[in-house]
Amino acid sequence: MKRWILRYSALLFILVAGMCFLLTPVFAHVPTFGEGGKSPETATPIENPEKSRVLYGQLSDEDIQYYSFKMEKGERIVLGLIVPAGEKSRTFTPALILMGPGLADEGEVPKTLELPEGYGAKVFSGEMPESGTYEGFTPAAFYSLARGDLQAPESGTYYVAVSSIEGGGNYGFILGYEERFSLLEWLLIPLTQIKTYLWEGQSLPFIFFPLGIILAAGILVISLKKEAASGFNPARWAGTFAGLFFLGTGLSYIFHMLFSLSRSSYSPEVIITVFLALASIGLGLTALILSLKDEGYGIKSTRKQFYFFGLGLAGLLLWAGWFIGPVLAFEAAVLPWRKKS
Repeated sequence: MKRWILRYSALLFILVAGMCFLLTPVFAHVPTFGEGGKSPETATPIENPEKSRVLYGQLSDEDIQYYSFKMEKGERIVLGLIVPAGEKSRTFTPALILMGPGLADEGEVPKTLELPEGYGAKVFSGEMPESGTYEGFTPAAFYSLARGDLQAPESGTYYVAVSSIEGGGNYGFILGYEERFSLLEWLLIPLTQIKTYLWEGQSLPFIFFPLGIILAAGILVISLKKEAASGFNPARWAGTFAGLFFLGTGLSYIFHMLFSLSRSSYSPEVIITVFLALASIGLGLTALILSLKDEGYGIKSTRKQFYFFGLGLAGLLLWAGWFIGPVLAFEAAVLPWRKKS
């Protein structure tokens, strides 16, 4: 085993730990999917409203959806409204309405809005910006229509209504300001990436096109090597396909970065996307080198299993391989690498 592989693995773990610690605050919103209720009585409740998140939903024509959360007097309320970037969303500008005790009425509320008795309503009208905003972790692009930052005038239950006066479309309701993730939320980001792409209007074939290219190319190259089939080993194949899935994730980051930048203005968050792409590519190349290099028996095989365990763990932390890559890497870490006689 070449020493550079060990050094690369150690350096990768240091980078993973550092980036997770330093960049988590930049990733401002925990993604949540599920539409709001149809009335204040059936409003979707939100726990810990100080925790920054974005709730993705869809509005039909002249539709209103409601969310609710509890606040104490003087606590900070941060909220916003986004729609996916693209020509189809250019004419869709829903409004964001905050309702609560002690709020002064501001703006014109829709006639169909259900306002609880004794509550005031503050309307944040959606205004379409000149260009979209780039988000580096997904990566994605969106239009930021409205934003509010105020203190709760009274203690009690507050409601937020997302209203579509004309037309319908997808929206994202942003609430909270404290950037924090649970371990489960962090690990499940690959699933929310797919949901976010679907929310943007992308199709599944388009989303997985880069991964399909890598898998097809890898299978073609391997099938052309007759000795690969004759020397089949489950551990070797698991490691090889783990590498292909890691590489596919890296290419997917680059593909979606370019696609999102075509619909938004440049952002320094491009650096985040590039890091995630290079990390996935690095994981993929390392897995392929380990898989295709024949090390024989004994301690070298055990060391290779240890490396694959590390690759699987790094893949989970860096969202590489769409979960399948890390699972295959863990499989390569437990299967025997003994040569077939």
